[in-house]
Amino acid sequence: MIQIGCTSFKEHTFLTGKKETSLFEYAAHFPLVEMDTSFYAIPKQAYVKEWLKQVPEAFQFIMKLPKVFTKHEELTGDTSLTELAAELLESVRPMVEQDHLFCLLAQFPPFFDCKRENVDYLRKLRQLFPATPIAIELRNNSWYDPSLVEQTRDFMQEQNFSLVIVDEPKKLSTTIPFDDYVTNPEFIFFRFYGRNDVGWNATGPDAKRLRTNYRYDNDELTELKEAVTNAQKQGKKVAVIFNNNAGGDAAENALQFKDLLQLDFENLNPSQLDLF
Repeated sequence: MIQIGCTSFKEHTFLTGKKETSLFEYAAHFPLVEMDTSFYAIPKQAYVKEWLKQVPEAFQFIMKLPKVFTKHEELTGDTSLTELAAELLESVRPMVEQDHLFCLLAQFPPFFDCKRENVDYLRKLRQLFPATPIAIELRNNSWYDPSLVEQTRDFMQEQNFSLVIVDEPKKLSTTIPFDDYVTNPEFIFFRFYGRNDVGWNATGPDAKRLRTNYRYDNDELTELKEAVTNAQKQGKKVAVIFNNNAGGDAAENALQFKDLLQLDFENLNPSQLDLF
């Protein structure tokens, strides 16, 4: 089964013509969303329950792990990672119980390179969440060095991690290669950033806007379709997230990709046109 969605649900003007789209409106178009709210803070369970009220029965959430778990922020205070992991799991418990959690996403920063200390940390992360599906996104290409990539894949398989398959700019030496090796057949995760070679390494206040300002053309989507179709043959379920939304292109590209794959998303929320 292939499911397609976008990062966040609010910013997709293409879907509704409005500056902000509600989760209910978003779920009339897609069966999957990646939530980055949890990256900044563990959401209150009351918020999680409210999200669940707005989506249909089969809708799936990908929840980003809070940044303290992915080395973006140092652990401070008296609370341990073990305690924070328990707090997060309690927060998303309704999501798990109602089968709405696709996975947790651990998105590591570019300085998280391939060395023993970081490999050991990934083992610790699995110990913190022993029974939870976790996808790992590595943003330092040392993990994909020809001399190490097989060990990286083997390690991800050993730990039951799904190594995120990313599509990024192709002409830069610092980006992650498109490696469609499946490390966990239980769930496979593709993440499409776009291929903005010029904007990818931008700095300054507009850096985030430039980085993912990209619209995939039909040839590129067709190329990605082949990889997703091949992955589907190797696993139970596949998630595809479009993150190329700096210019508002993610939702439109995601719907185009759905059509290319000839998918029919059933049991979505009713759209405004369906209400009468």
